[in-house]
Amino acid sequence: MESLQVMLLTSRGNVWERVYGREGPAWGSLPDLELIEYAELIPRGRALDLGVGDGRNAFFLARMGLEVLGVDISEAAVEKCNKRAAELGLPVKAVVADLRDLEIEAGAYACIVCSYVLPFLKRSEILALVERIKRGLADGGLVFVRAFTTEDPSYQRFRAKGLPEVEEGTFYSPKFHTYFSFLRPGELRELFAGLELVSYAEGYSLDITHDEPHYHGWASLVARKRGH
Repeated sequence: MESLQVMLLTSRGNVWERVYGREGPAWGSLPDLELIEYAELIPRGRALDLGVGDGRNAFFLARMGLEVLGVDISEAAVEKCNKRAAELGLPVKAVVADLRDLEIEAGAYACIVCSYVLPFLKRSEILALVERIKRGLADGGLVFVRAFTTEDPSYQRFRAKGLPEVEEGTFYSPKFHTYFSFLRPGELRELFAGLELVSYAEGYSLDITHDEPHYHGWASLVARKRGH
């Protein structure tokens, strides 16, 4: 049986429809731990969830009183998220869009979440999206980001297979017709230089939220835009 972990390596097309077309939440129902830990620091206002999926982080923010806009490339994910939000009576609206082309309104958001989206973009696309995220934060707004690092087992597998590194830390797989990106240790923190660092961590841990248990090397950042 094809592994869901492997399926996720294709960031476009029917794979995401297959993932989100299944019954139940694709990645579990719990929000990222950093959202729970730093919830009290998030100002009231609007939130943006980039790669909203079926809504686990968006619903948490909405329950805190934020008005949440979710964006995802998957029509199935957006439909699932909106349906569940309506059932729960939560102020979450999800829309279909490609994050590489998404315009983020400057200074509009008290909170922006970008959880495990960067690994499916080229490095150059990551850099462009990060700048749009920083511009999109309101003064005092917080950004929550999770990404994979070069400690991730997939990084070593790609290198061992001789896949071309088309940009620094970015591989292209002819088999899956997509890019996979891994950040250097400390790089996620560097990308958000200029913001006030609230929390930064890197680790290597077992993922039991979906499919067979497997390991990831990851980085997690929480940062705040200083007021003028």
